[in-house]
Amino acid sequence: MKRLFSGLLGVAIPCLLFALAVAGCSSFSGPGSASFASVIITNHTPTEIHDAAAKVFRADGYEAYETSPNKLLFEKEASRFTTMSREGLIATQNGARTLEHVYTELVSLGGGAYRLQCEVFMVSNAGESFMENEVRMTNIRSGPYQSLLDKVAKQLK
Repeated sequence: MKRLFSGLLGVAIPCLLFALAVAGCSSFSGPGSASFASVIITNHTPTEIHDAAAKVFRADGYEAYETSPNKLLFEKEASRFTTMSREGLIATQNGARTLEHVYTELVSLGGGAYRLQCEVFMVSNAGESFMENEVRMTNIRSGPYQSLLDKVAKQLK
């Protein structure tokens, strides 16, 4: 019985780790750049898509910045809990802040279809040029950002 249990554990643990590693990915067949969060939008111009994205993200508290013709940066201050976990209690009490950066990119798929995709980074020590540290969020944390992109697609329907 003990051998059977340890054998099952030997199979279950790697399977669980694999499932956690791929959680949040929309599919295995899509491009890696779209694995965090993405939506396909058809029959709209890039300008319409960017305007809709800006409206949705602003409604959620983000500021919008255009970084290139097909890329936008959305930024907002992270929660106090996130700042405390990244900066520490004393630094947070002394005004340290963590920012959330959402980088979106609009990729043409041809035939009037576009993929709006994003990646999210937490920026510790925001505003301190030598100490600023940007860390990408894992795919397992993509849910809220996928919801925002879904709202963009819904707004354009």
